[in-house]
Amino acid sequence: MEGTAASSQRRKSLTKSSTGTTTTHQTHSHNQQQQQQQQQQQQHQQANSKKNSLEWLVGRQIKIKTATNEEIEGRIFTYDRLTNSQVPRHTRKGLPFRIIKISHIKEVMSVDSTLASSSAPEDYLPLRPVNVPRLEAREAEGIRNLKQRVARMGVGVTKEAQDIFDALSKTLPCRWANDTIVVLDEVLITPPYGVENCKANASSAASLARVKKVLEGERRRLENAKKQ
Repeated sequence: MEGTAASSQRRKSLTKSSTGTTTTHQTHSHNQQQQQQQQQQQQHQQANSKKNSLEWLVGRQIKIKTATNEEIEGRIFTYDRLTNSQVPRHTRKGLPFRIIKISHIKEVMSVDSTLASSSAPEDYLPLRPVNVPRLEAREAEGIRNLKQRVARMGVGVTKEAQDIFDALSKTLPCRWANDTIVVLDEVLITPPYGVENCKANASSAASLARVKKVLEGERRRLENAKKQ
C-alpha cells in the first residue's frame, strides 16, 4: 500500500510540474503575440501617419497617376499641409514645377529606393529662408512699372497718336490727359497731333519751341517708316 501511495504521489507531482510548464509556455507565447501585435499596430500607425502627411516623400523621385490618368514623374520639391498639395519638380523644360492636390492623385506608381528611409535623402537641399523685404521691393517695383506702362497707353486714341506719344516719350517726359498729349507738364498737343496743334502759356515759349521741333522730327521719321 505504501508503494502504491508513493507512486500515486509521484504521478501527481509530475502532472503538476507538466501543467506548470505548459502554462508558462502559453503565457510566454501569449506575451510574444501581444508584443508582435503592438509592433504591427505601431508600424501601421506610422505608415498611416506618413501616408497622411506625405512629408516623407519630400526630396524623393516619384511617379504618380492623376485622376485624369496623366502620368507625372519628378522629384517632390515640397509638401503643403495647409492646402494638402505636393509640388513635384519636372525635368521637362518650360514646366519646372507643378502643384498637385493630394485628392487628385489616383495612384503612386513608383518611388525611388530611399522609400525605406524616414528622412529626406542627404543630397536633398531644403529651401533657403525667403527674403521678404526683397520680394516686397520687387513687387513694388513691378507695380510701379506697370502703372507707368498703363499711363503711357492712350485710351480711345488712334495707332498714329500712340506712335507719336511713344516717339516723343523717348526724349521728353509725356503723359496722357484723355486724348491730349501733355509734354513737360507745360505743352499740350491735341488731335491730330501736328506741330500746329501744340499749345502752351506764354511763359512756356521755350518749351513750346522745343516740343514743336522734336514733334516735327518724329512725325517726319514716322512718315518715312510708313513709306518703306
